[in-house]
Amino acid sequence: MALVSMGPMLKRAQAARYGIAAFNMIDYNSARAIIEGAAEKKAPMIVQVSVKTIKHWGFKPIATWVRMLAEGVDVPVALHLDHCSDVDVIAKCIEAGWTSVMFDGSSLPFAENKANSEAVYRMTEDAGVGLEAEIGAIGGVEDDKFVAEDAAILANYDECVEFVKGMPNLAVFAPAIGTAHGFYKGQPKIAYDLLEKITATIPIPIALHGGTGLSQEQFDRCIAGGCAKVNISTMHKHRYIDGFLQVRADKPKLEEPLPFIVGQYEAMKRDVLDMIDAFGSAGKAAHAAGTEA
Repeated sequence: MALVSMGPMLKRAQAARYGIAAFNMIDYNSARAIIEGAAEKKAPMIVQVSVKTIKHWGFKPIATWVRMLAEGVDVPVALHLDHCSDVDVIAKCIEAGWTSVMFDGSSLPFAENKANSEAVYRMTEDAGVGLEAEIGAIGGVEDDKFVAEDAAILANYDECVEFVKGMPNLAVFAPAIGTAHGFYKGQPKIAYDLLEKITATIPIPIALHGGTGLSQEQFDRCIAGGCAKVNISTMHKHRYIDGFLQVRADKPKLEEPLPFIVGQYEAMKRDVLDMIDAFGSAGKAAHAAGTEA
């Protein structure tokens, strides 16, 4: 199936109250695990790419890998640029074939974040590409961005309403609701009341950042509250490393590299399959694509 924009499928997912996994790919092997895992579960999928990963591999190779893999399966797959504040990178991703992008102006004053997000929104609307925008400060580490726990700020409800007014077709909205990037050091304090208040007023799917380490109960409650896009990055990176190390532990004298690559693939794919089940998106490919009979 050709790559799709994530906005329409997220709207369908939010309405039916299931979550679409958004995994941060690392390389071709990682992208294979994500997309082939989605195909096995007949689930919609979002393949995210960090700016750091793009700088390592390049725009065109990543777009080619993901497009080729997506065309080989019968599930909707979106190629998404994760947390990016560089408009030039956003423009190059759109040119290379990304179907959605994220402008992260959350570190800016509200008015500046709103103005810059709206400028990028106009760019993405002209290109037929979905946009994710963020408000508030989500704690933890994402790419090279670090927000200390005590500096994390919940989104302000009134500002959320004002923020999206000029972006009616926003593909997904990422207000800070208490989750954090990376592994949690304690129990995350999710502001479910804020989430429900936002989704009762704003008809835009919500992105749940900081999915690694949340419990099934927390996933269920966030998805039921309107989170249609659920980000998984840290866990996927650890599976990438763990898969390699497990092969080394099992076969310390092995010198052939392909079994290590297979070990990584299998570890990452197991994670993908588990998260699809956790988010309730198994078997939802046709529904998300709008082709369900």
